[in-house]
Amino acid sequence: MSEEIVKAIVDKYVADETFRTEVRADPEGAIQAAGFELDDEERALLQSIDFSQTDEQLSKRLSGAWSDPIGTPWD
Repeated sequence: MSEEIVKAIVDKYVADETFRTEVRADPEGAIQAAGFELDDEERALLQSIDFSQTDEQLSKRLSGAWSDPIGTPWD
């Protein structure tokens, strides 16, 4: 899996309110529309995210994920 792609998606999610709204409605569609191409592993991780959390909860969890060398944002 490309950590760079996932980090770019996380960065856009945290910074772009419109993208957050689109991701909540259709995560895979919004990410593809933004020009990101996901492999099967990245797609599986995306599908495991609970987008019913508040923006603050999701942003905090996703933005801090890469500082944890053991876990992922979806553990």
